[in-house]
Amino acid sequence: MSLDNLILLTGRTINQGIALEGSKLGRENVRAAAICAFDKEDFKKLNCLAGTPVKVSTEHGEVVVYSTISEEGPHPGIIFIPLGPWANQVVNPDSQSCGTPTYKGIKAKVEVVKNGKVLDALDLIKNLKEEA
Repeated sequence: MSLDNLILLTGRTINQGIALEGSKLGRENVRAAAICAFDKEDFKKLNCLAGTPVKVSTEHGEVVVYSTISEEGPHPGIIFIPLGPWANQVVNPDSQSCGTPTYKGIKAKVEVVKNGKVLDALDLIKNLKEEA
């Protein structure tokens, strides 16, 4: 199942801040930042369980992250990925001369990838290096 025409937002979260007190390379960081949060009704349309890997695609790239239902809302059509190496795969790198990529308002598509693998931060970065 997939959802098109979603709007991706990114930002920092409290859970992410707590996880980063340990190690950026630890499982806690993956659980806190390698996620995509959905509006409850949008999530139902995916027809999967929370924690199922999903591929988020934008015109700037794609990444596999864990799915989750947002505690905020309702916010139909909007998805959220915490800032970090996973969000960096799909945000607009154009800084518009200010040095900061565009982190909000990015058109996205999401599809369920039940056998997809969510990479930890180090493996995600290694894959980028190998692709370059």
